[in-house]
Amino acid sequence: MGKDKGHIPIRTCVSCRAKRNKKELIRLVLDAQGVVIRDDSGKGEGRGAYVCMSKSCWDSLRKGSLLNRAFKKEGPMVVHAGCHFCEKLTLGE
Repeated sequence: MGKDKGHIPIRTCVSCRAKRNKKELIRLVLDAQGVVIRDDSGKGEGRGAYVCMSKSCWDSLRKGSLLNRAFKKEGPMVVHAGCHFCEKLTLGE
């Protein structure tokens, strides 16, 4: 049963809902101030949301409340400028 390969974690993109290998997605978490930051280690504290590396998935984050639903938070979501494909932007306004 594939003991030599080990477990490959599968995650779902919050934007396009595609299921992919965890290493193919970018993990986002909320920091202590409630700002969405990129978690390159994959081990950041708290609830994580995964998004594809495609620009279309990042663009769709701007249009709706996808991150609000993923993080179970209300109100505008601020995404840190260090995130892939995004400058400092506020979502949900």
